[in-house]
Amino acid sequence: MPEPYESWRNGPSGYPYSADQSHPFLTPNGYRLMQDRNRVVDAIPKAFPQYPSYDYLPLEGQFAGEVVGEVVIDGHVIPPGYALIDGQVVPFHESDPPSAQPAPSPSPSPRAWDSSPAAAAQFAATDLLQNIRPSIEFPDPLLLTRTPLTSHFQTQRVARPQASQLRAIGKLLIQVSSDPKAEPASGSAWIAGPSLIMTSAHNLYDFSTGTWAHSVEFLPGFDYYSDHRLPTCRITACSIPHGYFDNPTTNHDIAACFVDRNIGDMVGTQIPMRPVQDDGFFDRTPLRIVGYPAGSGFDFGKQMWESSGKYLFGRRSGPHDDYSPALATNFGGGSSGCPWLMEDSKTKKLVAVGVTSAHARMLYAKGEPNLTALVSPYFGAKLFDSLSDDHRFHEFV
Repeated sequence: MPEPYESWRNGPSGYPYSADQSHPFLTPNGYRLMQDRNRVVDAIPKAFPQYPSYDYLPLEGQFAGEVVGEVVIDGHVIPPGYALIDGQVVPFHESDPPSAQPAPSPSPSPRAWDSSPAAAAQFAATDLLQNIRPSIEFPDPLLLTRTPLTSHFQTQRVARPQASQLRAIGKLLIQVSSDPKAEPASGSAWIAGPSLIMTSAHNLYDFSTGTWAHSVEFLPGFDYYSDHRLPTCRITACSIPHGYFDNPTTNHDIAACFVDRNIGDMVGTQIPMRPVQDDGFFDRTPLRIVGYPAGSGFDFGKQMWESSGKYLFGRRSGPHDDYSPALATNFGGGSSGCPWLMEDSKTKKLVAVGVTSAHARMLYAKGEPNLTALVSPYFGAKLFDSLSDDHRFHEFV
């Protein structure tokens, strides 16, 4: 572990432990703040638009939860092999069979989809985009699998994040091993209320093994190269939608976290959450993703980065699910749990309308590579209702 990290743990901004403390990592007022749940829950939005309903017509032989079928959108029945484009139900464009010799192909019609499989992933020709909502800018989502997306986002390091509202965003140090000497994993999170931290559920709970993190530390405005240290805190407990433990899809991948300090008051800022009004929100609203990607191109997560990308499409995991938005970005590991931000037009303050869950893919077929994009849960009524009324509460002890 780097020396600066040890100094944060034991220095003035860390946790001066005493021999008579009975709890392994909480500060003296940790339990009191954790038990003061109303103050945390009050930071979760309560005023939501009416949740839109989607009619669904299962195909013959389809089983419950299978990601295929016909969808009724805006009164239009969308059968297999068709798409709703500009208010019209049109058939997919069938491409010519591949030639033995490469040859330039004409540009596809802007009003039709090309159903030919992406060769690099070896998709089956029957794979249809039945649960994709195309964006206005990219009416043919399959084209996104055949061309680099680097022209659709801009990424840069955040200069002096501790001097702005962005200091509410921080780095998570996640102790996944029972051995306290083991190297922690890293993620991202942000302050959404006086003692409320938001992040992705998979930062705290590993669905594949059924195990929780042993301890999680939050470092707001983290900058490895800065001499200035902001106060830190520990996550004492969290609430995660019940659905995540049954099926860890993107729209369940969120966690509201209790902490052992009034970290929002101590840091002096927060980024509240804002419910999304409708699917078209992402077509008309510029967003940026801010967090701590940990790849070599980002100096291994030592500083905060921001990425502004185009909205590519929405994807849902079933007929009764919301469309999780996908944004173009080169962020990767370490950015899980970081907020998707927009500026409030009235207050000129940042609000969060998403949280990074995972890399985006189009069909989730075997062998399909990730897109240069990330997905977030849809910040609608279902999500916030589950956090408030249908969640699993876990204490880190």
